[in-house]
Amino acid sequence: MANFFSASQEEQQEILLSFWQKYRYVLIASLLLIALAIVGRDYLQTSTLEDNLNSASQYQEYIEAETDQKALGEKILQSYPDSIYSDFVRLNEAKRNYIDGDFDASINLLIYILENKSMSPSEFDPIIAVAQTRLAKIYIEQQNFNEVISIFESTGEMTSSMHELKGDAHNGLGQFSLARESFMLALQNSTNQTARAIINMKISDLESEEVE
Repeated sequence: MANFFSASQEEQQEILLSFWQKYRYVLIASLLLIALAIVGRDYLQTSTLEDNLNSASQYQEYIEAETDQKALGEKILQSYPDSIYSDFVRLNEAKRNYIDGDFDASINLLIYILENKSMSPSEFDPIIAVAQTRLAKIYIEQQNFNEVISIFESTGEMTSSMHELKGDAHNGLGQFSLARESFMLALQNSTNQTARAIINMKISDLESEEVE
C-alpha cells in the first residue's frame, strides 16, 4: 500500500484497476455474504419475535379455555415443540393425566421434558425442577424408590421438596441414615413452617424405626 500512496493519480487508477480485476470476485462474494448475513439476522430476529408472540398468545388461549383445552395444547406442541410454552403445556397435561389416573401418560410427558432439555448441574432450571419433583412424587406413590433416587443423581441445586422426596425414597428402601441426611437438607432449605413440621415428623419416625 506504500506504493499506492506515493504513486501518481494515473498510477493509482492503474493499481486500483489491477486490484479490482484480480480480486473482484472475492470482493463481490464478501459483500454478498455480508448482505446475506445482515438480512438473515434481521429475518431470524423478526421470525423469532413473531414465534414468541404467537406461542405466548396461543398458550394464553390454552390456559383460559374452558373446553377443547387438550386440542389447543396439541396445537402448541405441534407448532412450537421446542418453546418454553410447549414445556408449560406438557407440565399441565402431565398434571391433568395424573389427576385422571393415567399415570403412564403423565410419566411419559415428564420424562420427555427431562430428556429434551439440557441439564446443567451448576444452573437451576425451574421447568426441570418441577418435572423432576412431579415425576418423583408419582414414583413414590408407585413405590419405585430407586427411580426417585435416580432422578436426582445428577441434580446440582435441589429444592427442599426434592430433598424430602429423596429422603422418602431412601426410607422406603430401608436406608435410614441416607434418609435422615436428605430430610435434614430438606429442613435446612425450607422456610415453610407446615413443611418443616412434616419433615421433623419424618425424622422422628426414622429414629423410631432405627430403635426397632
